[in-house]
Amino acid sequence: MKSLTSELKVFPLPRKWLNSLKAITRKLWSADLDDFIGQYNFATCFGTDCLLWSTNRRARERRVIYEGFWTGVFHEKRLLPSISLVEKIFANNHFRAAIVVTYKASELFLYGRDVFETSVLTRYEPVDGIVAVLEPEEKSVIGFAHYDASCKCYRNLYDLSIFLRLLG
Repeated sequence: MKSLTSELKVFPLPRKWLNSLKAITRKLWSADLDDFIGQYNFATCFGTDCLLWSTNRRARERRVIYEGFWTGVFHEKRLLPSISLVEKIFANNHFRAAIVVTYKASELFLYGRDVFETSVLTRYEPVDGIVAVLEPEEKSVIGFAHYDASCKCYRNLYDLSIFLRLLG
């Protein structure tokens, strides 16, 4: 049986990915990614899915999942910011491009389910594209979704259980 670390690929984050992540954070949350990341940026991939991370030191170990600060994911051919990054952005600014969902919807979302409009308690504009999904009690980010008008729902892009899905 192969170990997980033998299947990891760690490499410097491609500039194209970094620029895309900067554009996403600027567009959705009016935030400058450079305020949150370190000097060195890397990707750790397992097959076609990758975790993006940032540190202030050069990577010494090429078999690490990530060290430093988790900045994003490349999941199902889509680049998205990390939950940790958006939590930091929200701590410094007001909520934006986010929805607060019911407790039941937050539980289901963490199992990969979508969120129906009827389960949305609060909307922080803009909510017609990618949004951060917040649980109702502490309003912490539990994942990301995008609005799909055909089902009047927010489709789960990824949630906190991504590590279990990728590494499980």
